[in-house]
Amino acid sequence: MTRRVAVVGAGLAGVTTAYELAVLGCQVQVFERGGSVAEQASFASSALLSPFVPNLADATSAVPLAFRLRRWRAGRSKGDAAGQLVALSQLGLARTAELRRELGLDDEATDGLLVALTDAKRIATARARLEGWKALGLQVDLIEAGEARLREPGLNADAPLAAALAFARGGAGNPRLFAQQLRLQAQRLGAGFRFHTTVRAIATDGPGLVLRHEYTPPLEAPIRGTEREAGDTLPQLHGAQEERFDAVVLCNGLDAATLSGQRLPLAAQHETSVTAPLRLLEAHPDLGPKAGWIDPTLGLAIARTGQRVRVTGGLTVTGVRTRVPPDFEALHRGLQHWFPGSVLHQQVQQGQSRRALSADGLPVLGSSGRVGLWLNISPGGLGWGLACGSAQILAQQIAGQAPALDIAALGPQRLA
Repeated sequence: MTRRVAVVGAGLAGVTTAYELAVLGCQVQVFERGGSVAEQASFASSALLSPFVPNLADATSAVPLAFRLRRWRAGRSKGDAAGQLVALSQLGLARTAELRRELGLDDEATDGLLVALTDAKRIATARARLEGWKALGLQVDLIEAGEARLREPGLNADAPLAAALAFARGGAGNPRLFAQQLRLQAQRLGAGFRFHTTVRAIATDGPGLVLRHEYTPPLEAPIRGTEREAGDTLPQLHGAQEERFDAVVLCNGLDAATLSGQRLPLAAQHETSVTAPLRLLEAHPDLGPKAGWIDPTLGLAIARTGQRVRVTGGLTVTGVRTRVPPDFEALHRGLQHWFPGSVLHQQVQQGQSRRALSADGLPVLGSSGRVGLWLNISPGGLGWGLACGSAQILAQQIAGQAPALDIAALGPQRLA
């Protein structure tokens, strides 16, 4: 019997989940309050595709890859959760590469991810962690500064650099473009997308779940220059509507706690980004990054996406209702520090996103404990690296198949 599944939210998590469910033969309906996919937290998120690396914070005296959480975390993650997250991120990167290859997706991808180590102390700590990381299956090497500069010839020669960590399976790309293309593939498999539709409640009434939703009029002036794309569904009937599903997957971040009807200790993680066209000069062909570059000291991620450069940083954790003023100038300074003169600043696009973050900084993946209701909430920064793996595992569980990985330690029950 074909399972009817609703996916709430059409960011990276929602689109990948919808696709994987459709691959397994489920009848999928996605609900999104915006006008297209990846319009909210996924719109201008980090362009990095990065693995999860345990204790990377200790090795670099900072928390890159979106885990700047020490001052807020309720406690450190348990070993089993960290191990499962390493495996999940490896699966996510492999699945992303597989989808790109098999479906012909072109999201302006680049291969290679380097993490800057700026002094001898950071080198010594990273060297002590290296064998443990490799034992977990991470493909990482400690390379000299000269080698890092050969891989990234656009680096500022005057910027202090002692060495770098090189992750073979990391890279960069355009996450929104990836989501847009995968959405079309999900539709070809029968998945439906309803935009300008807000889910108000999820009720248990007889078999399955009853999802209550209503048409949400779009803003008069579209934000962020978004436009209606080919294949977008037309608005539904006005007023509250009800539909019954066998399962519902919440991929809507900060709003998931309200719809789940459970107390989830979530905070808001704020991230600022700037994206600008690469400066193209025949006399200086190596301007800008070739792939992904992380400066843990400044808390910056710099990535090449096609003929553009995206810088993300300013990660801040607050209460759900708190707003944080963005510091775009810090991102510009960081880019100038590492890759001077590499972009056209007069054509810059600025953005800020808010994502749900659990008390331990780890994803919230799996059954909510309420029959038929599932959660897919991943932290920022690692979101794209985890998205395809998380979606595949959840889809297998929802479809009644044996999952490729055990991710029980990442389930919502740990936060109870």
